[in-house]
Amino acid sequence: MRGWIIDCHPDYGLNSMVMWVRTAERAERLVHDYRPDIYVWAPAGEMQSLPGRLEMIGFPDTSIERRRLWLGEREREALRVGVPRYSDVQDLARTIDSWGHYGRYRLFNVDLRLEQRFLLEKGLFPLALTDMDNLRALDSPWRHDYPLPQFREALLDIAVRAENGIPTFDDRLESVTVNDIELNGPEDHILEELNRVIAELDPDIVYTGRGDDFYMHYLARRAEEYGMGVELGRGAGARMSKGKSYFTYGRILYKPPAYKLRGRIHIDREQSFMYVEAGGMYGLIDLSRMSLIPVQDLSRLSPGSAISAMQVNEALRTGHLILWKKNIPEEFKTARELLVCDRGGFIHNPVVGIHDSVTELDFCSLYPNIMVRYNISPETLMCDCCPQSSIRVPEIGYHFCERERGLIPRVIEPVIRRRIACKRLAREAPRHNDIYAQRAKVLKWILVTCFGYTGYRNARFGRIECHESITAYGREILLRSSEIAERRGFRVLHGIVDSLWLSGEGDCESFCEEINREFDIPLEVEGHYSWIVFLPCVTTGIGALNRYYGLFDDGELKTRGIAVRKRDTPPLIKDVQHEMLHELSKASCSSEFQDRIAGVLDLLCLHAGKLLDGSVPLEKLILTKRVSRRIEDYRQFNDSVAALMQLRERGFEVPPGKVVRFIICDSTTKDFRRRVKVDHFVRGDEEYDARSYIDLVVRATAELISPFGWDFDSLRGLIDPGQETNPRRIALPGLADNR
Repeated sequence: MRGWIIDCHPDYGLNSMVMWVRTAERAERLVHDYRPDIYVWAPAGEMQSLPGRLEMIGFPDTSIERRRLWLGEREREALRVGVPRYSDVQDLARTIDSWGHYGRYRLFNVDLRLEQRFLLEKGLFPLALTDMDNLRALDSPWRHDYPLPQFREALLDIAVRAENGIPTFDDRLESVTVNDIELNGPEDHILEELNRVIAELDPDIVYTGRGDDFYMHYLARRAEEYGMGVELGRGAGARMSKGKSYFTYGRILYKPPAYKLRGRIHIDREQSFMYVEAGGMYGLIDLSRMSLIPVQDLSRLSPGSAISAMQVNEALRTGHLILWKKNIPEEFKTARELLVCDRGGFIHNPVVGIHDSVTELDFCSLYPNIMVRYNISPETLMCDCCPQSSIRVPEIGYHFCERERGLIPRVIEPVIRRRIACKRLAREAPRHNDIYAQRAKVLKWILVTCFGYTGYRNARFGRIECHESITAYGREILLRSSEIAERRGFRVLHGIVDSLWLSGEGDCESFCEEINREFDIPLEVEGHYSWIVFLPCVTTGIGALNRYYGLFDDGELKTRGIAVRKRDTPPLIKDVQHEMLHELSKASCSSEFQDRIAGVLDLLCLHAGKLLDGSVPLEKLILTKRVSRRIEDYRQFNDSVAALMQLRERGFEVPPGKVVRFIICDSTTKDFRRRVKVDHFVRGDEEYDARSYIDLVVRATAELISPFGWDFDSLRGLIDPGQETNPRRIALPGLADNR
């Protein structure tokens, strides 16, 4: 039998691994006996007594093996402990850890994904074409043209009769649409028909919107009311987890509870970061094959989890054990050493204003290429075998091994090559360019994340000195590139981490060739702008590092850091900025640009007038704000708190990390019922706070033209000369009188 592995997961009841294999005709469920091992290292005198103690508590399967306990180390003795029941792994590890007083013993391979270990040991991977009789993969995870089955898909759309604006588990099911099939009628009839339709379609992939967050759990709850079940998978029941709030990169995010089907792939198209950023299934599938994480699980994880899995796989392949509770502290540094080491990437503050004829150049995966080129990995840092190594980190002085290739470069190098190949194939293979484009996008996220994980305290193979070395090399490369550019007649208008913006009469092509020869890292032309505007920081007035917009020679606009790029911007503000940018894009140079500013001011007054006369649809005014804490932890009353209080009053709690959406009705009141209206509770006859929304329009306008003398105050004065009689009604003079 040949087929593709569409899912693999542990069955804690059977203590076996379950694989779902899609053959040419149908899907098959295969069960494999698999027992995981954990490993323990203890001081020599205590290692001999551990087997007897383990046998006394019911774990007699032990043996001494020689393994590598950490990257770069020689093999040492460790105690292998066989664990017959999957549910005992964590409890057993905690028990052994307590015997060593939580510090004397080291434990390994405790918290690895069972399906990942199973696939690795069997030489398999998700969506591998597999000879199931011999359990042997028939292709490679690094192939570009690998075969895939003809997936059958089902798009699930669920309508709820929400009595209180927001759907709850107690609300009645109104209808369900599966692809083009609409199911109506009594609830029990809809649920029965849903089971029948899914069974007839027999999809491999089920797509939902907010399925994890609410709708899949809702269907199960409504079915319970009638003493029946909703079986959307090929096996009975679903694999579920709890939702949680977590902190990452300065933000509180919320991960909804997973609802994973048995034998089918459930993709929540609204909640899956990896699916959205990859642009579809092909990117997810490609990364699943490389990381050994099944597609359904990978869609609910971060890029960091994927790169970490790839590193774990490589370490296990080379005979290493994976340490549980890694604790490698940062080396002691003096204040002077911290000042030198603890720095980020190179920054050349942008020259605020508009500039004609500017070229943007980007290094191709700068930080990942640095890791590969200079062999940066935890075990190669300050190695004992190469004290005279020529690989010396600029400014800092760390050295890296010249004899042994590090784990991180071994993992990253094929990813870099694959992304370059996918980008090339996306250009050269028009029939499949979308497939290759999705793969290139998801690999970009892996390469972006791999740098951050070198300095992440919880990363399995993170080490802050590696992180410092990468940024030091990056600063040196961009600084020297800037010097070479100026020597060639360019003016550096802006530079940040891996990008340069140059003006002048220099030859960009020969400049890129020189940089490639100098650093062996590709520098490519991102594009040439007819004009570009670098925007100032609102608080300081100096150039903002990542806020600009510009017009490429081919007429395409590129925007970064402004309202149209932000997810929390109301639709009205995005529309206003898009119209203003369209007006400015009619200019071909800076002098024409200045003439177009009058048109931007006209648009400002036009939209302010629409707000005042109440003609703006309410759906255009919805603000989206991410909740950063529990409602009790807020100290100041604001619009978001008013929305949370409104939701709580109706019985809804919003955990940190989720978003609330609302319309501002009266920003001057302290009454949470009148200040805002949560989007789900909007009836359609609400009055909005025109002044607040005009302020948002003014800010969006100032964001674009503040370098040209039009800041927030001057624009506010243009449309509000102080003649108001009602604090929420603003007099609009004719624009011609104020020019």
